[in-house]
Amino acid sequence: EKAYLTEQRNKEILQRRQVKRMRIIAIVLAIATLITLTLVIFAFIKANDAEKAADAAKIAQQEAEAEKERADQQAQLAIDRAAEAAAAQAEAEKQTEIANDNLKLANEQKAIAEQQRLAALAAQQEAQEAQADAENSAEEARQQKLAADQAAEEARANAERDAAAQAERDAEEAARQAELAAAEEQRLAEIRAAQEQEALQRREAASRALQELRARLEREGARSSDVQVSLMWNNYNDLDLHVVCPSGERIHGGNRKSACGGELDVDANVRPDSRKPVENVVWPEGQAPAGTYQVFVHYYKKHKKRRSKDPTKFQVIANAYGDLMEYTGELTHGEEIKLVCSFNVPSMEERAEIKRQLEEQLRRAESGEVGADQILVDEATPKQVEFGELVDEIENEFGGEPEDDGSGVPPAPDLG
Repeated sequence: EKAYLTEQRNKEILQRRQVKRMRIIAIVLAIATLITLTLVIFAFIKANDAEKAADAAKIAQQEAEAEKERADQQAQLAIDRAAEAAAAQAEAEKQTEIANDNLKLANEQKAIAEQQRLAALAAQQEAQEAQADAENSAEEARQQKLAADQAAEEARANAERDAAAQAERDAEEAARQAELAAAEEQRLAEIRAAQEQEALQRREAASRALQELRARLEREGARSSDVQVSLMWNNYNDLDLHVVCPSGERIHGGNRKSACGGELDVDANVRPDSRKPVENVVWPEGQAPAGTYQVFVHYYKKHKKRRSKDPTKFQVIANAYGDLMEYTGELTHGEEIKLVCSFNVPSMEERAEIKRQLEEQLRRAESGEVGADQILVDEATPKQVEFGELVDEIENEFGGEPEDDGSGVPPAPDLG
């Protein structure tokens, strides 16, 4: 599920990136198109102005030609008048003077018409140049549009390549994560199987040790109950059993009864009395508080007796509401107190449910619905395995051997 969620999240990120790239490409295309349209409009306006200037030059040229024609007509009229003036000399002089003036005026008008013609030619040339500039601008705009289209195509191709590469990387990462998840799941399954196997072995060992434990408890007059911790060893040395209750209170030789009802009812080998000693912590039936219990073993004193060599091997059998677990270990005198195990005692509601399940299994076995072997398989549940999980040995150093005050009650070593 985690790999699937990661894959979905990566796909969403990839899709957002692709959408973002497509938006950028669309914006670039829009800007390129806008620039092209602007250049085309500008060229069109410039060409229109050039065309208007060319039309104005043509009109000016036509007016100049008309003015020249009128000037020619006036000149001809002057000549006619000069001819008439020849008939009348007096009038001719006057008419000649007028003709000369008119001729002068005609020449000036002709010069003005020539200047207007030259200006029209210059305007026409400017219009042609403006048209050429407009054509060049249009060509530049077309080239820019082609370049923009090419850039957009390259950007699209790059985006597609990047998206394909990212998708391939995402697929590889998803496959790697799936492999890691599968490997982790296999490792956890192996750990669970090992824990279940260890718990079954501890139950079998506890069953084998139960007969010896019962004999020693009966010999010492100790009690048994649904929650009980017992310690056995096989020499004259003095090992002490310590049990830390869920409240944090510790039961041991110096505090034999706890506020929660637990009691150390057997404290063995304060003096070297037995080669098969036992110590026992027990709660009244059905009154042990729910929670986590920790079991420690402390090597208090090495008695000088034969067959009491170190290291001293021991067995701890814990009964957590019918779930028997056996733990073994060894200690050498002077070693620090050792955390042997911890277990959980279910609450009253959980005990009622366990009892109901056991009664149901018994009923099914009696009715023939299931076999006894199936009931034994059902009993090895992960919850019961959790009750018997072994805790690592504590690491705090133990500050030397405690002094004996003569009372036979050992002081409690520091648990750290």
